[in-house]
Amino acid sequence: MKRIQSFDLARGFTVLIMPSIHVIMLYSIPSVQQSFLGDVLAFIAEGPGAQLFMLLMGVGFTLSSKINKKSVFKRALLLLVAAYGLNFLKFIVPLGLGLMPPNLLAELQQDDNYTSVPFFLLLGDILHFAMIAYLPLYLVYRLPRYYYWSLCLAILIIFISPMVWDLQTGIGALDYILQLLGGHPPVAFFPVFPWLVYPLIGMTLGFLLKKFDQNMVIKMAGWFGLAIIIFSFSFPATTEPTDWLPFYRTWPADTIFHLGFVLVWLAVIHWLSKKIKFNPFSKLLEFCSKNITSIYLIQWVLICWCLALTGYLQLNMMKSFCWMIGITTFTLLLTYAIKKSNAQPKNI
Repeated sequence: MKRIQSFDLARGFTVLIMPSIHVIMLYSIPSVQQSFLGDVLAFIAEGPGAQLFMLLMGVGFTLSSKINKKSVFKRALLLLVAAYGLNFLKFIVPLGLGLMPPNLLAELQQDDNYTSVPFFLLLGDILHFAMIAYLPLYLVYRLPRYYYWSLCLAILIIFISPMVWDLQTGIGALDYILQLLGGHPPVAFFPVFPWLVYPLIGMTLGFLLKKFDQNMVIKMAGWFGLAIIIFSFSFPATTEPTDWLPFYRTWPADTIFHLGFVLVWLAVIHWLSKKIKFNPFSKLLEFCSKNITSIYLIQWVLICWCLALTGYLQLNMMKSFCWMIGITTFTLLLTYAIKKSNAQPKNI
């Protein structure tokens, strides 16, 4: 199917802001992180952020014309290579060169030597989650009335996820897989439970977009999102004391809230896209959306390598802002250059 422009705009906006979010997470002193700018970036990261990416992954999966066993396993293999390749580039290379900030290593309880290599190489991030998610998405997609089963499975995962968190067997390889399924930072940042909820709901939404008027479906999705946001407030408050951001592993009420927020956000952006004429900024957002993987990989490598210059949690507001602009600009220029290079005809 033809790409849905408003979805590209919604995803592209978050992709454009993504380097700034990561810069302030790793470079800025706590007072900057807790400033108005920090609050705005945290809102984007925890609102129309990774959840939106994953939901649209499910939508794209359903709308794709290339859903077969070969294409799914090829995509999963590429994500596997990208996930561990990125860990190597952004962590192992600086570690080997002695460029990792000492306070970052101390926070992670790691040493500045080869003994830390397995820890950094095996860190589970969003690419690991996407790689694992492809298999259950494909299995559900093959079922009759997959849109119904994906919705049911998503609801089930919302509520059973806490039951499978932090399972251990004492067997190293198996425990690593269990961490990717239900662990928490710093070992796993996007565990399958509960993050699989978002692409599963995306599959149901994708089916509706194929069968019915897109404007009506997106509008109704927004109202449904608002309803489940209200519903999420009927749950008791979740107060789990942690030394890591609970955004990465949410309890049922929080998962429902985030899901509702993403649906409302997509509906709002879709409405705005009908009111605002397509312009150069829209074109930039579309570019970011279509090149999300390249931008994600490039910005992380740049940010981690530049930690040797900035230090970990060391920059004030002005320096943080300059690095945000610099990393974002260089990431986009490098992405554009790579895309243009790949588009050039090759001499035989």
